[in-house]
Amino acid sequence: MSETLLWDGLTKFERRALIKLFGGGSLRFDHPEVVQALRARGLVDEHDALAMPGLLVLTLAIRRQQAEARTRIGMAA
Repeated sequence: MSETLLWDGLTKFERRALIKLFGGGSLRFDHPEVVQALRARGLVDEHDALAMPGLLVLTLAIRRQQAEARTRIGMAA
């Protein structure tokens, strides 16, 4: 549960950076403060690659969003 709280605490730019890394992108042109904040939280390693905790946070956030979407569809039907 703490992973979803961590996701909720990220800024829009930090979330975007994690999603970009998950898709195979890089943090090359991202703002250094965003990269440093992700490193400080342990979501990105020293090589600006997605760390395992970052992958876990992102995966759980995606699953939560999918579950919420399924709930909305179920309520609408």
